[in-house]
Amino acid sequence: MHSSTIFQFCFLLQLFATALSASSSQRCHPDDQKALLQIKKDLNNPTALSSWQTTTDCCRHWKGIQCDRAKTHRVNFLTLDHIEDPLPIPASIATLPYLNTIQLGPANFTGPIPRSLLSLTNLNYLQVTSTLLSGTIPEFLSQITTLTDLDLSFNHLSGEIPTSLSRLSHLESLNLGFNKLSGPIPDIFNSFPNFTFLWLSSNQLSGKIPKSMGNINAVYLNLDHNKLEGDASMLFGSKKNTSTLNLSHNKLAFDLGKVEFSNDLGSLDLSHNEIYGNIPEQLATVGDMISFTLDLSYNNLCGKIPTGGALANIGASAYAHNKCLCGSPLPSCTRRRSF
Repeated sequence: MHSSTIFQFCFLLQLFATALSASSSQRCHPDDQKALLQIKKDLNNPTALSSWQTTTDCCRHWKGIQCDRAKTHRVNFLTLDHIEDPLPIPASIATLPYLNTIQLGPANFTGPIPRSLLSLTNLNYLQVTSTLLSGTIPEFLSQITTLTDLDLSFNHLSGEIPTSLSRLSHLESLNLGFNKLSGPIPDIFNSFPNFTFLWLSSNQLSGKIPKSMGNINAVYLNLDHNKLEGDASMLFGSKKNTSTLNLSHNKLAFDLGKVEFSNDLGSLDLSHNEIYGNIPEQLATVGDMISFTLDLSYNNLCGKIPTGGALANIGASAYAHNKCLCGSPLPSCTRRRSF
C-alpha cells in the first residue's frame, strides 16, 4: 500500500472517529434519560409523552425536550402540556440539574409547585400556566434567585403576593394574571432594575398601587380587572418605554391632565375608573396613528378631546360615559353634554 493511500485511510478514519465522538456527545445523557422516564412514570405514562421512547434520542426526538448541544449536552428545556390526568407536578423534574427553562401547561396539574425545584440552580424561566394549581404562591420561590421570568397565570392561586419575591433581583418578567390573588400589591419593585413585563390582571387585588412600581420601566404593564384605588400617575412618564398600559376596571382616581406619556405607547386602556381632569395634547403625539388603541370610557374626564396624530382614528366609544368631554369624535364643545 502506497504511503499516500495509507495517509488518506488514516485521515478518513480520524474524521469518522471525530464525527462518531461528536454524535455521541450530543446524544441524551443517560442520567437525563433516566430522570425523564421517571417523570413520564410519575405522570402515568400519558399519551402526550408517547414520543419518550428509549429507542430514540431524547435531545432530538422527544416532545418538549431540548438540550444544550453547544456546551453541556444536557437537557436544559422541558415542556409538559396537555397532561389529562389530574396529578401533582412531578417532584422528579428537579432531577434534571441543568434545566434553565420549565414550561408546564396547559395541563390538569393539581396541588402546589414542588419544593424540589429549589435544587435547580440554573433555572431562569418558570412557567406554570393554565393548570389546576391552587394554594398560595410558595415562599420558597424567592430562593430560586436565578429566576428572570416567573409566569403563574391562569391558575387557581389565592392569598397575597409574597413580599419575599423582592429577593429575585434578576427578575425581568412577572405574570400572575387570572388567579384569585387578594390583598395589596407589595412594595417590592425597587428590587428589579431590569423589569420589562408585569401582568397582574383579573385578580382581586385591592388598595393603592405602591410607589415603587413607578420606578420600573416596564414595556408591558397590566393591572386591569382588580380593586385598586387611588393614584396611578407614577406609572406614566415621557422617559419610559411603556408600550402597553392597561389599568381598566379598577377604582383609580388621579388627574390625567398632569401626566406625560411614553413616546412608545401603542395601547392605553384606563376605562372603568374614576380618573378626572382633561386629556393632554401630548397623547396625540405618541405611538402610531394606524395601530394605536385607546379606551378612556367610564371615567370623570372633561374638556376638549385632542385631535390628529395617534388619536386620528379613535372612535367615540373610547371617550363615552365621561363627565364632560367634547369635540370630535363626540359632539362639539359648543354643544357640551354628558356621556
